[in-house]
Amino acid sequence: MKNIKIFFTALAALLTVQANAQQPLEYCNNRFGFCVEYPVDLHLAKDRPINGDGIILEANGGSITVNISGSHNIMDYSPQRLYEFEKMEFADGQENDVEELRLTTSAEGFRAVLAGDEDIEAIRMWRLNGAYAMISIRGPKSERERIEELWRQIKLSVNS
Repeated sequence: MKNIKIFFTALAALLTVQANAQQPLEYCNNRFGFCVEYPVDLHLAKDRPINGDGIILEANGGSITVNISGSHNIMDYSPQRLYEFEKMEFADGQENDVEELRLTTSAEGFRAVLAGDEDIEAIRMWRLNGAYAMISIRGPKSERERIEELWRQIKLSVNS
């Protein structure tokens, strides 16, 4: 009877650890007042965003990169204008025109999926008080399904 009790105690502990291991991880940017939940299978990359306000994560052995950052919106650019900047940056280095696979803009931000020659990028932008948060997920076109899955799984919350 004692062995059965030990077995079930150990099994319960193992199941608890496995359940906790599947919980999303969280990155918080206190400077810009937002947090992002992301899947546990994303790994911290060695690189950091250029402005130092964010993190870069990797999936699929580094073929997919997830850039999470915040920035001041000193020029008070609209989400549409910020989207145009992101699209131009993605298009830089592409031989052919960039295709908009999906685009939604509002006063609060934008959501877009872009396709280039070989790559795809899914981008989300949220307007914050005098700033904005941006999540960009890039990878090869062959990874489109995984990129869009990550796009749906990553959640942003604004700190009050």
